Amino acid sequence: MATRTGVARWAGRAATIAALTGVSLAATTTAAQAVDEWYEVGAKSGTCRLAQSLIYGAYGDTEICWRGTEVWVRGFIQDTAPDGYRAVLQIRYNVDGDTELHYRNYLSDTNSADGGTSAASWSKARYPTRNLTARACTYDGSTKKACDATWR
Repeated sequence: MATRTGVARWAGRAATIAALTGVSLAATTTAAQAVDEWYEVGAKSGTCRLAQSLIYGAYGDTEICWRGTEVWVRGFIQDTAPDGYRAVLQIRYNVDGDTELHYRNYLSDTNSADGGTSAASWSKARYPTRNLTARACTYDGSTKKACDATWR
């Protein structure tokens, strides 16, 4: 699996969904889920890295860019198994000055429970943000089934 394969797919996707939607997978509701801390933008800036996450049933690419505490994120998630579960791309991060980690279901495979894909356009954090990581998870529509143990 080439590291840029998923990134290249974004350009060819006809349906770009609004960022930061999906069902709640976090054990508890956090401030990140209660308020809109991200907004859609047309481009990114700064230094970037690609974070790939793979578990049985879900594959995700997340491109994370930053300049100081300005952060941009764009993701791709794919349901990879005919197991009846959907895939979700989850992010976590710190808002500067807040010690609590914020969790957000950044992107979910809303197309299909077997084999769908979803891509998002760039989103930018509204507040100074740091330590953003991502992982792929599977869910049955409302309950988390499994997540990559490693945040990437």
